[in-house]
Amino acid sequence: MATVTCSQSAPRVVFEDVSWADYEALLRIIGDRHIRVNYDSGRMELMSPLGRHGNGGYLLGWMVMVLIEEFDIQVEGAHPVTLERHDLLKGVEPDMLFHFDANAAAVQEPREFDLTIDPPPDLVIEVDISSSSVPRLPIFAALGIPEVWRIDDADNLQFLHLQADGTYQAQPNSRAFPSLLVAEAARFLEAGQRANKTAWIKTFRAYVRDVLIPQQPDAPGC
Repeated sequence: MATVTCSQSAPRVVFEDVSWADYEALLRIIGDRHIRVNYDSGRMELMSPLGRHGNGGYLLGWMVMVLIEEFDIQVEGAHPVTLERHDLLKGVEPDMLFHFDANAAAVQEPREFDLTIDPPPDLVIEVDISSSSVPRLPIFAALGIPEVWRIDDADNLQFLHLQADGTYQAQPNSRAFPSLLVAEAARFLEAGQRANKTAWIKTFRAYVRDVLIPQQPDAPGC
């Protein structure tokens, strides 16, 4: 029988010993409601996102869209969407995800993701809004997601790369866009919180054209 733990410090509830069938049934019940569900081998967490970090995820998403336009990269993206693998007993809902180039072509048909046959996203944006009782990074790793852009509770930005041992390590530059340094992305992210967004996008686009494109060694996914 499932047991329930409620958090006093963050809007979340954790259920233990939840079957995969019950997890999928709950996803159908929740539908499009603004609730995030993490599932890892019988442990399920329901989280209500906190509003104060939401803008950072959208700013990073806009940065990705500028990058793929200027580098002329095929893209498919989604938010929010449930990524799950029944065979691994893993399920998670990233804030935003992106497939690039050949992987984008593989998932462009309008259907639900099937990660047993579809490639995992090349990049996930993760706004770590509160301390989670079901850690999400190990789930991303098990699903084979090579890069996570993560904003933590202190508004720090990290570019996390998946390692051969199944862990993520912070790196100074993006795997998908190697000429983009995390320090520069963080600088634009901070500026964008207070800026006119249209002017901010134009400034970032100029930076991509003038600085990043001449330095870019590889295309995303390479």
